[in-house]
Amino acid sequence: MESEQGGARERIMEAAIEVVAREGIESLTVRAIAQRAGVNVAAINYYFGSKERLVEAVLARTLENGLGGQLRELDACIEAERGDVRVALERFVRELLPDAVRYPRLSAAHLHDAIMRQDYSGQAVKAYRDFLEGFFRRVRLALPRGTEEEQRLSVAAFWSALHLVCLAPRLCEGFVPRGLHERAGAEPFARLLVQQLLGERPEPRRRPGRHRREKVPG
Repeated sequence: MESEQGGARERIMEAAIEVVAREGIESLTVRAIAQRAGVNVAAINYYFGSKERLVEAVLARTLENGLGGQLRELDACIEAERGDVRVALERFVRELLPDAVRYPRLSAAHLHDAIMRQDYSGQAVKAYRDFLEGFFRRVRLALPRGTEEEQRLSVAAFWSALHLVCLAPRLCEGFVPRGLHERAGAEPFARLLVQQLLGERPEPRRRPGRHRREKVPG
């Protein structure tokens, strides 16, 4: 019985996430969720109490999977690239973009109150700021020298550009390639963003060695 209840609750949650991701938070009606989850409308109130609490649960889970998952993914990239933050960041952005631009309505749902109401007191904004702090700690040593304020500003610029593309993939059509939903298309954009954040790639050091003398004819 408990497993059946857990299964129904999870189906409702997954259905709500899918509605938000594909149609936007404005389309998140009890009827649409119930139809997609294969339950009656009363089940939603039974498991979550109200639509508002279901929305809170959806945003909490997708925030953790999104922002928390991104930091874990960045850690994995840095480890895989043996601490090379530049290469790891390029890989991280290249892998992040395809899903993000495919489901922009999910990102918009997280920032709905901040964008539509200019309300920055919600859990999503706090989670986003915590995410920026976590990201800053991971890349700080690779940032160009400067004051902490300058470094933080460069991180804000990096994520502002990245999230604008995630929220509105076709806003800069004609300037941003349309193939961002594929890793190959995302690669040039990822490389440019990382270059703007970390500066030009340093020239490789020459190995010390003896200079060969040129033979003088004669």
